[in-house]
Amino acid sequence: MVAPSGLGNHDGPVPFTFRRLAHADLELLSRWLDEPHVHPWWPQAHDVGSLEAEYGPAIDGDDPTEVFIVERDGTDIAFVQRYRFDDNPEWVEALAPTGAPADAAGIDYLIGCADLIGRGIGTAIIGELVEDTWRRYPDVSAIVVDVDERNRRSWRALEKVGFERIWSGQLETDDPSDEGPAHVHVLRRPG
Repeated sequence: MVAPSGLGNHDGPVPFTFRRLAHADLELLSRWLDEPHVHPWWPQAHDVGSLEAEYGPAIDGDDPTEVFIVERDGTDIAFVQRYRFDDNPEWVEALAPTGAPADAAGIDYLIGCADLIGRGIGTAIIGELVEDTWRRYPDVSAIVVDVDERNRRSWRALEKVGFERIWSGQLETDDPSDEGPAHVHVLRRPG
């Protein structure tokens, strides 16, 4: 299955398919969010009911955030989401002190399978998501990601794709995943 946005199979050594998150995937996502390598960075409630409340509107098309399960060789391995800042004015406000551009897109990601950590797969997934985001949203000037400063693997994967750290500090948001000091990374549209 290929997501309608154009995300599809990766031609390189790590073939991926991005498919839209479905209600039936929420149990899997709940298990991934409970994994020791994921939970510290995604501390929100992650029982299926809470995930239904959070992601159900996006699954049903009532929220413009795009949510995907990443497959590799037919196996579900990761979760990614992306959104336009235009659709999230509270996020634009929270990021204003960082100097992040307001006409950006944001992405979030996690690898659900611990045995895939440290093998370059996260970097490859981010790279593919970035390329498709440029195509999907031709009017955004940049992609912005905030990462807990302790999550070195995550911000190193961003840097390997070309993201630059533009700010470090405490973001003022109501989102529990943004608690604690963070690094804000930006990748500006090429050309």
